[in-house]
Amino acid sequence: MYLTKEEEKAFDGEYGEAISLAMRILCALGDFFEADRLIPIHSAHVSGVSYKTGGDALLTTLKKFSYLGAKVQSFTTLNPGGVDLEKWGEMGVEKAFFEKQREIINLYAGMGIFATCSCTPYELGNLPARGSHVAFAESSAVAFVNSYLGARTNRESSLSALASAITGKTPRYGLHLDENRKPTIEVRVTAPLESPTHYGALGYFIGKNFGDAIPLIQSEHSIPLVEAKHLSSAAAASGAVALYYWGKAEGGDKLEKVEVDRKTLDEVFESFGSTSEPEVVMVGCPHYSIYELKKVAELVGGRKLKIPLWVFTSRQVKLLGERFGLVQKIEQAGGKVFCDTCPIVAPFKGFKCFLTDSAKAAHYAPSMNNMEALLMPTEECVKVALEGSKWKK
Repeated sequence: MYLTKEEEKAFDGEYGEAISLAMRILCALGDFFEADRLIPIHSAHVSGVSYKTGGDALLTTLKKFSYLGAKVQSFTTLNPGGVDLEKWGEMGVEKAFFEKQREIINLYAGMGIFATCSCTPYELGNLPARGSHVAFAESSAVAFVNSYLGARTNRESSLSALASAITGKTPRYGLHLDENRKPTIEVRVTAPLESPTHYGALGYFIGKNFGDAIPLIQSEHSIPLVEAKHLSSAAAASGAVALYYWGKAEGGDKLEKVEVDRKTLDEVFESFGSTSEPEVVMVGCPHYSIYELKKVAELVGGRKLKIPLWVFTSRQVKLLGERFGLVQKIEQAGGKVFCDTCPIVAPFKGFKCFLTDSAKAAHYAPSMNNMEALLMPTEECVKVALEGSKWKK
C-alpha cells in the first residue's frame, strides 16, 4: 500500500509511538485487503467497550495505547459498555465489573474520544455527510450510515476503528470504492410493514438468507429513521449486511429477485420462541431515540407495570427525556431507563426469557446472555408489561 512521505514518518515513529502503532495496524489491514492507499476520514466510531466481551485483554490493549500517549485526530464516539455508569447497582451487576468497565471508558475518554456509550452515534452529532469517508465499528451503525446517510465505511473492528481515529485515516478498499457498492440482489417486499419491528424482521430475513449481500429493497412503504435503525441492526446481526438500497440504485437491473410476503415475516417472528413466559421486557436495541422514548411513555399512559420494563437509550437522549418528563412517566409506572449499555453487552443474571421489539436483541440473547427472547412490536411489548397476562404467541 502506497504511503505518502508524511505517512511514512508516522509509520516510522517520528510523530510518536501511538501513531506508529496505529499506522502499522492500518497498513497490515490495507495490505491484506489490497488497498492502494490511505484516505482521510470525517469521523470514527469505536466499539469494543464492554468489559463483558473484551475482558482484561481489552484493558491491557487500551492501557498500552494510553501509555504510548494515544490521542484521536478525528471526531470519535464510543459504543455502549456493559453497565449504566450511574445505575449499575439496579442492573444487578457486581461492583468489580463496574469498576473495570469505568476504567475502560475512562481510558477511551483520555484519548479524546467522546464517551457517548451509544450504538446510535448519528443521533448524537456523529452524522457523516453523504459520500464522506468514515471508520465505524458498530455493525448496526455501519449499515445505517452506508445505507440511510450515504456515507462510506467498511465494517471496522474495534482495533481498526481506534487506529483510524488516532491517525485520522483508513485504508481505501471495500465499501469506500464505487465498484463495491453496487446492489447484488433485489428484494421485493409485498408484506405490510406495520411497525419498526416489522422492518427489523425484514432485515433479519435478508441478513440470515443472503449474508453480506447488498440488497436493493423495493417496497411501497417509505423508510423513516427509526425503521431504518431496526432494518440496519437486524440485517447486520443475522448476516453481515453493511449496505442496502431502498427504492433505487445504479446497477439494479437484471438482479436475482426475491419476494418477501406476510408469511415470510410471520415466520421470522415465530422463529423466536420460548417455553417460558417473558420475565422482563427490554426495548432500546439499537438505543432509543427521543421519539421512541416518547412513544413508550405514552403507551404506558400513567398505569402501573406488572412485568419489569427496561428501556435502553443514550445518556443524552435520557437527559432530553427527563427535560420533557418522559423518563419520569416510565419510572413512575415501575419501569427503568438505562444508559451507557444495552441488552446485548450487559451481564444480566436472573432472567431466562425476555420480550423485545428488537430483532437484533432477540438474535443475540441466547449466545450473549444465555436467555431466550420473544419478538413483538413495541405496542405489544408495552401491553404485556402492563397487563402481565399469560404470554400468547
